[in-house]
Amino acid sequence: MNACLRSVLSSGIQIDYNIFILDNASTDGSVDLIQKEYPNVILLKNPKNVGYAKGNNIAIQKSSSDFILLLNPDTIVLNNSIQKMIDFINTNKSIGILGCRVIKPNGDLQWDSCGTYLTPLMFFIKESGLEKMIPSNRVLGSRLLTHWRRNSTRDVDWVSGACMLIRREVVESIGLLDDRFFSYMEDVDYCHRAHKKRWGIRFLHTAEIIHDSGASWKQRSDIHLLTSLISDKLYLHKYYGLSGAFYFKITYFIGCFFRLFFNILLKNRNRARDHYRTIIWAFTGRI
Repeated sequence: MNACLRSVLSSGIQIDYNIFILDNASTDGSVDLIQKEYPNVILLKNPKNVGYAKGNNIAIQKSSSDFILLLNPDTIVLNNSIQKMIDFINTNKSIGILGCRVIKPNGDLQWDSCGTYLTPLMFFIKESGLEKMIPSNRVLGSRLLTHWRRNSTRDVDWVSGACMLIRREVVESIGLLDDRFFSYMEDVDYCHRAHKKRWGIRFLHTAEIIHDSGASWKQRSDIHLLTSLISDKLYLHKYYGLSGAFYFKITYFIGCFFRLFFNILLKNRNRARDHYRTIIWAFTGRI
């Protein structure tokens, strides 16, 4: 959080802006730090963790600016990237949502910075592990566009909510984030809804952040996996109806057994354990 705030405040933003922080019942001392070190930040506190989408909605409703930047607290903004994004979207009036290049702390690309809409077929490729086997393949890597090195600016289906610049008119046109998504897929869904209203979704390669992806989930990778699967199921049901939800179940069981087998074969006990647990959860109705 501290590194994120420092990077924003030193990123050379040339317009007036407010910073809203929504605290989802954290217990790590973040609230005290913000109140002490950043008195000009607008702190909104929830008595319980309401999730990413609902938390952001609270802040969006409090703001009145022409643009809204959703930014994860585990990110660091690089090279005046926020101002670059503002300048770009200001000169491209058809663009409703803009994303940026995302890298890991070790300098590697984070592939889920943007991609194409999740379909039942893509869900199978993802859950079976085929997506990671040949990421450069245009079919197997199509969900996250892993054949493309993020070295150009282009239109995409969605950009990551880790750093997403939204035009105010988009919010007025399609409303807030769907808070049924507790975590994951709310960004894909929001871009999907915006695209249906003919707003452009674009990836800007000259803007960049560092993202310590999943830092808050590292102690409970099984819960992380469960949350992600629930969001995938909700998305497929939302856009493909009952057939999408049914296909999710069938695809998940087949794909998960694939991954369980490969992780056992590779002696990756932690991942094998996680997939075994999600199979049990699926059988018992938690997914």
